Amino acid sequence: MKATLFIGLFILIFSHQVLAFGILQPNGGRTTSLGNCSVALNDFWSCHNTPAGFASMKEISIGISYHNKFMMKELGYKNAGILFPLNLGVIGVSFSQFGYNLYNENIIGLGFARNFGDKLRIGIKLDYLFFNFSDEYEDQSVPTFELGLQYQINESLCLGAYIFNPINVKLKTINRDKIPVIMRLGLSYYLNEAFLITSEIEENFEYDFSYRFGLEYEIYKNILLRSGFQFNPGLFTFGIGYNYHKYIIDICAQMNQTLGASLNCSFIFKIKSRRAAI
Repeated sequence: MKATLFIGLFILIFSHQVLAFGILQPNGGRTTSLGNCSVALNDFWSCHNTPAGFASMKEISIGISYHNKFMMKELGYKNAGILFPLNLGVIGVSFSQFGYNLYNENIIGLGFARNFGDKLRIGIKLDYLFFNFSDEYEDQSVPTFELGLQYQINESLCLGAYIFNPINVKLKTINRDKIPVIMRLGLSYYLNEAFLITSEIEENFEYDFSYRFGLEYEIYKNILLRSGFQFNPGLFTFGIGYNYHKYIIDICAQMNQTLGASLNCSFIFKIKSRRAAI
């Protein structure tokens, strides 16, 4: 009972974003290493972060990740996904859960993305959110969707845009609590084949504006160091990634000056295959 009370007070006092649907944060070890930048990246975790970002994926891929928020298992994020390339485009399926047995947030997503020429990538994802409470409260669920767009300005520079919940759906609670509308706009730029700079802004219409910045450098063949920061909430991030043939492992640490450290680890497995004929 005391532990439950402590966790509740912790969430109420220190983490307004957890109360306000923490399940909606960017996912994956690479993204969390880069100051939570995601909107202009092209990688597996785009199946969670922006549907346009997985349009160019060429292999069936499966991934899982776990984010231990502030080193408390009750504030853990569990994520999984699969990408399946077709001739027509790429299908992505994702699942995320935040919380513990007395309260948890869940989202299941089904997305589709494709390339339009050499420069434009567009994706859409349908989401089903459901929130489980203890026995004293009624569970809630709601559907919505998200859109992503990426434009490859040149070989090095990519512009990304994203919106979650543009229809502004609400829960069927007494106060008609709104699922937030979230918009992101950002750039990624390769100085050379080994050095990436990325930056973005996020506008959550229920909370404050956020700015993010990240750096990635391949220090040795298939070994990448990453770092970044985020303003509002303030985070400093650092991580390392290793690509070994079909496997990708990413480990990240995030530091909040007030609340302490969080750890994230993700694993991706690629299945080499031809695209389905659909």
